[in-house]
Amino acid sequence: MDFKVLDPFLPAEIPNGVIPATGVVKDSSGELVGELLLWVSDGRLSALEYSWYTDEAPTALPDPHDVTVAVQHS
Repeated sequence: MDFKVLDPFLPAEIPNGVIPATGVVKDSSGELVGELLLWVSDGRLSALEYSWYTDEAPTALPDPHDVTVAVQHS
């Protein structure tokens, strides 16, 4: 899903690409089924990507209760 952030919001000082955090998605049985990634372009949020690990693509975004955010530290 692509985003377009409009003015008056100033761009953040963050490099282009995936932000250093992942939304790990698990199903109701606790099995890992995918991840959510946030993308930045020119200091602004530009996309949300839902990568799935199952055989069939999901038809909707996951329930927020099924997502755990993991921050990568450098």
